[in-house]
Amino acid sequence: MMNVTNNLISQKLGAIKPLYFTNNSQTTSAPTTSLSGSNLISQYLNNVAMINAASINKTEAVNNDIQEKPYKNDLRTLFTTNSAKILAIIPRTFNAKDTNGNEFIDSNEVHGTFLNAIDRLDEVKAEGFNTLHVLPINPPGKDNAMGTAGSVYAPEDLLKFDPILIDKKDPRSPQEQFKAFVDACHKKGLRVMVDMPSCASYDLYKEKPELMAHERNGLAKTPQGWYDIRMFEPWEDEGKRTLNPELLEYHRKFVDLMIDSGVDGIRADVARAKPVEFWDIIIPYSRKRNPEFAWLAESYTYEDASPQANMPYDRPEDSLRAGFDAYYGQYHIFNEWNTAKELNDYVIDNLNMSYRLEKGKSLIGSFATHDDISPMSHGGAVYCNLTSGLEATLPMLNPYFVDGFQSGDNYDYSYRDKYSTETSTDNHEMTVHQNKLDIFNLSRKPGGDEPEIGKFMTSALKFRDEYADVVKRGSYIVLDKKKDKADQVIAFARHRQGRTLLIIANKNVNRRVACKVEVPTLKANQKLKNLLPSYGEESKFQVSQGEVSVDLGPGRIHVFEIDTPYIETYTRKVYKQH
Repeated sequence: MMNVTNNLISQKLGAIKPLYFTNNSQTTSAPTTSLSGSNLISQYLNNVAMINAASINKTEAVNNDIQEKPYKNDLRTLFTTNSAKILAIIPRTFNAKDTNGNEFIDSNEVHGTFLNAIDRLDEVKAEGFNTLHVLPINPPGKDNAMGTAGSVYAPEDLLKFDPILIDKKDPRSPQEQFKAFVDACHKKGLRVMVDMPSCASYDLYKEKPELMAHERNGLAKTPQGWYDIRMFEPWEDEGKRTLNPELLEYHRKFVDLMIDSGVDGIRADVARAKPVEFWDIIIPYSRKRNPEFAWLAESYTYEDASPQANMPYDRPEDSLRAGFDAYYGQYHIFNEWNTAKELNDYVIDNLNMSYRLEKGKSLIGSFATHDDISPMSHGGAVYCNLTSGLEATLPMLNPYFVDGFQSGDNYDYSYRDKYSTETSTDNHEMTVHQNKLDIFNLSRKPGGDEPEIGKFMTSALKFRDEYADVVKRGSYIVLDKKKDKADQVIAFARHRQGRTLLIIANKNVNRRVACKVEVPTLKANQKLKNLLPSYGEESKFQVSQGEVSVDLGPGRIHVFEIDTPYIETYTRKVYKQH
């Protein structure tokens, strides 16, 4: 932990001019956000950061190779180059041992810990990932909690580690055990991004009322439907746009705890719960301690911005301008899009947005997160493979998966909504959202009966690395079609420096679809070889001059490398990332 005395701060406040670092490491004057105490908090955060600045240089993005010692964080570079390949895990279930098969970790069984999680890192590495998104590691609240173990997003204290995650037989402190896990990840070439909850538990509400928001009637402010949590109050005076210094300091300490533990970045839960002025302070602060410290905003797009009560509108561009490197986007509603045009329009909207921002802003491939229903519910293994293929080929995207996807977990727990005598909260109901990753209980580690999904996913991620230059940096070309009245065929090309990838997929997971795809400059003698593994019903292709006749199996995705070095010259539907 960083230890800075008030005397040291007072010595440095007048001696060091506050600085603000942009994403391209240019130095400018400090942000003008108004804070109480004549900008004392702002100066404190800036100067403490400079006093304790880590000597970490920006590195080039790398693939899955084991890092050279000493380890140097490069997660931010991975995000900005669309190179992060992320697996989300819940540590308390990640390597749990459900020996009696009831899907619930009883008192005599082994729950997941920081240390036993290390046993699965080789598996994660072999699947093709280079980054772990670790869901909250703080102790959940007990009062008014949901589930038998409490939600991981209703923390009792952001500055403590969940005792469940600590191996009591190991003499090391909780932070030392967590750091041992982080260090083990780094040795495997895996970066670690930790979740920062957006709200608090009822326990924290009672303990630290100065951090909490209240309604006009004095009652605690609670987001609609989230009855187990309480909202933080980011403002000291919202009218004057002055931030709550106590809340800012509390989150500064959390950032320090993560950086001191070796963490590479933070995923900010419900980023819109804090104003941009808040992130304008916290994110630059982290970057002065570690320039490569990465930030992912749980933020969606305007079309998905219908706010819950007490929650502000979602404005992802504001989050990205405040310093976030990437945001969630809305691929999670891909199953709700009825046509290929909806996918293409969304991709184009994001590519166009990138030109309104500094270079390198990106999305994660959030086809499913811990908040979403299992992809198996939308079309089984075929749908899972389709989304894996899209994550490998779409632009401005970092592939993202939730643990259990690899084997087709439906997250359909048999104990759902049943009473339990074994509980660590005051709530004995085994609350769980059907077909969603269980964040409320001590449950078995995610599994499933479709290992072929994981094999296809790994192949898709490997393909993405092999064709990295085209997939991560190439243009996105929307291809015209004939005789696809229902607009079910996804057809686009990725092109860079004379190399072209042709991607053709059937969005419909229930029936075959046939049409003609126009591919400018395609030669009639072009041979098509699918670069992704086959699955489901076979597809048929017939090449002619400038087009491909396709008869696609349900939910099939195909990727071909084709000889069309001048394809961009003969179409107007070319889009590039800034």
